[in-house]
Amino acid sequence: MRGYDRRTFLAATGAAVTALSGCTQLPGTRDAPGASEGESSGGGQQTLDTLDVGGSPGESMAVVPDGTVTLLDFFATYCAPCKPQMAELREVRSAFPDVHMLSITWERDEPTVRSFWNEYDGTWPVAMDPEVETGPTYGVEALPTMIVLDADGTETWRDKGLAEAATIEAELEAARQ
Repeated sequence: MRGYDRRTFLAATGAAVTALSGCTQLPGTRDAPGASEGESSGGGQQTLDTLDVGGSPGESMAVVPDGTVTLLDFFATYCAPCKPQMAELREVRSAFPDVHMLSITWERDEPTVRSFWNEYDGTWPVAMDPEVETGPTYGVEALPTMIVLDADGTETWRDKGLAEAATIEAELEAARQ
């Protein structure tokens, strides 16, 4: 390699893999069935309590309400790509205020989640699911993961990793059709 020796290259690669390792496969989700695109996720009227912080109302709400296009955002406060994702999601929330948006974390430390939500200016509901009930229900195996469901509860789009607002908005618009 030109300009880099093998040791430097391997060290940089190892550091990058280590930094991103907390945002990939999640414990206990390898065999989660999940719904593939175009199938019902089976979420029905599963509910979670949202935190009273930022734009989150602090009330119990359906994860996927009947008759409503839904965007689910599975994230963690320790996940590096989840941080810049917040700005993209704020833009989506502004463009689609009528879409049901819910961010879900499986963390147990409420003060940490509250701090993250305030720091990254969350303007939509956020819920904690420390028992990880939503993981198997929606087949989430990595963070961040976003899922769009149409008004019938059928999954129309799924993305693992950082997604741009324009992409998310296009998928929400398609789910409205």
